[in-house]
Amino acid sequence: MDDKVISHRRFLGKMERDMEADRQNDDHAAFVDKFRRYEALLEPDIGLIEQFYRALSAIGQHDEIIDYALLQMNAGRGHYDVHMRHLLEGLLSQERYFEVVEFSDHLMKEEIPHDFRIEVAALRHRAKKAIDEKKEAPMSEMPEVDADSYNDMQSYERMDFLKRIIEEADDRYRELIRNAAAGEDNPELLTFMLLYLRTAGDGNVLAIHKMGERIEVVPSELHDLEEGVFRSISARVMDEVEDRIPQFAESAAAMLMSHMLYCYPVEPPFETEDMVAAYLEEILGMVNIEYEVAAKPQAVSWIRALEQSIAGE
Repeated sequence: MDDKVISHRRFLGKMERDMEADRQNDDHAAFVDKFRRYEALLEPDIGLIEQFYRALSAIGQHDEIIDYALLQMNAGRGHYDVHMRHLLEGLLSQERYFEVVEFSDHLMKEEIPHDFRIEVAALRHRAKKAIDEKKEAPMSEMPEVDADSYNDMQSYERMDFLKRIIEEADDRYRELIRNAAAGEDNPELLTFMLLYLRTAGDGNVLAIHKMGERIEVVPSELHDLEEGVFRSISARVMDEVEDRIPQFAESAAAMLMSHMLYCYPVEPPFETEDMVAAYLEEILGMVNIEYEVAAKPQAVSWIRALEQSIAGE
C-alpha cells in the first residue's frame, strides 16, 4: 500500500481520536472545529454527524444545525430521519414553533418509520404546547426597535422580528427596514424585508442587491411568495415528486422553498417547462432515478450554482 495512503489514514485516525477526546471532555467548540476539518477530507459517518449536531447544540449554534441539516437533505445523502429530527430540534431551540408544526404535519402524511413518527409527534407536541402557552399568556407589546437594536440582533432574531411585524401589519418600521434593506446582503433576510415593505404598502422605489445584481423594486407592486413563476414551478415539481418518490417529498419541498426565499423577487431566467425539467432531473438524480425528459443544461447549471450559493451563505 502506498505510504501516502497509509499516512493519510493515520492522520484521519488521529483526528477521530482527538474528536472523541473532545467529546468526552465536553469541549464542544474544539469538536466542531475538528469536525469541519475532518469533513473536508472525508465524508463522516452518521454517528459522527450526530455528535456534530449535539456539539453545535451545546454551543448554541442552532442556525448552523438548521443550515447543515437542510444541506444534507437537499444533497440526498441519506439518513433523512436523523437530519430532519435535528432540524426540528434546531427550530424548537429558536422558538420557531410554527415552522416545526408545519414540517411535522407534512412528515406525518408520509410513509415514515414508526420510531421516527413517534419522535416527530413528540417534537410537534412541544411546539404546539409552546404556541398555545403564548396564546394564553397576556399579549405583551413588542418593545420599540430602533436602528441600533436592530443591528445588534442575530440573524434569526431579525427574521423573527420581521415575521412578527409582517403578521401584525405594523407599519411603524417602514423607514427602518427600507434603510436596512438597501445594504442587506443576506438573501433570505432581504426577502422578508421586501415582504414586510409590501405588506406596509411602501410605494417608493428601492434599490437592492439580489442574485449578484443591483435591481430597483417598488415593494407594494411585488407579488406574494404564494404567487409568481417560482411558485408554479414548485407546484409542478412537487406533484411529480410526490407521485414518484413520496418519501423524498419533504426534502424536495425544503429545497424548493429555500430557493424561492433566496431568489425573491427574482424569477428563474428560463421558461417554466425548462425549470420543471431541470429541477426534476436534479431531484430524481439524487436518488439515482433518471428523468426521461432532457433538461436544458443551462437551467440545470443555474440550479446547481444556486445550491452552491446557498450552501456558502
